[in-house]
Amino acid sequence: MPGYATGMSAGAVSAAIAQAVPAPSDATPPATALDGKGGSSSEFARADHTHAARVQRTVVTTAADGSYRWAFARPITCPKGALPPVAYMVDDTGSPVVVQITAREFTSDGQVDTHTAVTIKAQRSRVLPATLVSLAALLQFDVFGGAASGVKVNLWAADPTQ
Repeated sequence: MPGYATGMSAGAVSAAIAQAVPAPSDATPPATALDGKGGSSSEFARADHTHAARVQRTVVTTAADGSYRWAFARPITCPKGALPPVAYMVDDTGSPVVVQITAREFTSDGQVDTHTAVTIKAQRSRVLPATLVSLAALLQFDVFGGAASGVKVNLWAADPTQ
């Protein structure tokens, strides 16, 4: 009764099962993609596998001058001259804050740029005064009231997509 009414020996049954059950994969899983697709591998993923995050994120608090230098957790590579997309959202209940990238740190081999950090500057906006005596005063008015010190900024940096 080795093959349980299959007419096969115990060794043949074991071989058939071994052939039908996929083997574990040692390959690194592909990065997440915008659109999913079906796989064709006859191997299965191990429980401890990871997918590469294509977006890095952090929450920072700006310095007294409104600046912050964010070193990426892993470098982002782009074709020469291309920039990785960086986005922000301010978590602050005061007057509106505008954030801009003031510096990017990267190295280049002539074909690929490897980005490692950005420096941001946060500035708080202010409202126009109720009365402006002249057009010259309006032209000289600075909408940014100064550095946004101690502001929480959520930052995201993504690998460029095709």
